[in-house]
Amino acid sequence: MPSTGRSLAGRILEFCGTWWPVAAFLVPVLVVQTVWSARYDVAGHAADHLQSATPVFPMVFLSAVLVWALPGRGRRDLLLWLLLGAAIASCLLLLAGNVQVIDAVDGATWSDTQASQLGPARPGFESGHDLAALGAWGAVLATILAAGLLWRRQLASAKVAAAAAMVSLVVPYFIAPGAGVVVLAVSAAVARSRRDLQLAPSSFATPS
Repeated sequence: MPSTGRSLAGRILEFCGTWWPVAAFLVPVLVVQTVWSARYDVAGHAADHLQSATPVFPMVFLSAVLVWALPGRGRRDLLLWLLLGAAIASCLLLLAGNVQVIDAVDGATWSDTQASQLGPARPGFESGHDLAALGAWGAVLATILAAGLLWRRQLASAKVAAAAAMVSLVVPYFIAPGAGVVVLAVSAAVARSRRDLQLAPSSFATPS
């Protein structure tokens, strides 16, 4: 009796063959983040800033997934590249600002209350907070503009673009700046999966 569908192994191989770039993007980002974070042994308020410094890593990964998942005209869109580059650069500013605060704390295990009382006397403490806030809002703005661009280019629906903008504004900027890029990347990946299914030969075709 002829098989009415692909084998499980065949489906797994097809999945890996299609989606391996996602793992290729993720693994080096995780390695770099782990190595970078391991340089610091901090606690209290400084540990919070170490965590707040990391959004650049998911931003790089999600931007790569987004560009990869888009059709060719989206991947070649220079303005999209510039906006995603601006989002990543903003996250780097965020990282720099948080590192400046960590350096200003200089190993002290302050609580948030102690930091608000003692920190302003340390050089770089307040300026680091200001730089981190600037970078975070830059990532929010760049992500919203990228969502609008994808909608104008008909690469994302109005609902997806609006959802990405809303998530970027609703999620606190100091926790996950530009969080709407998750919506954009997932939507683009789902759309790519649907395109691949449409191009793939039918799984239920009977042999001649």
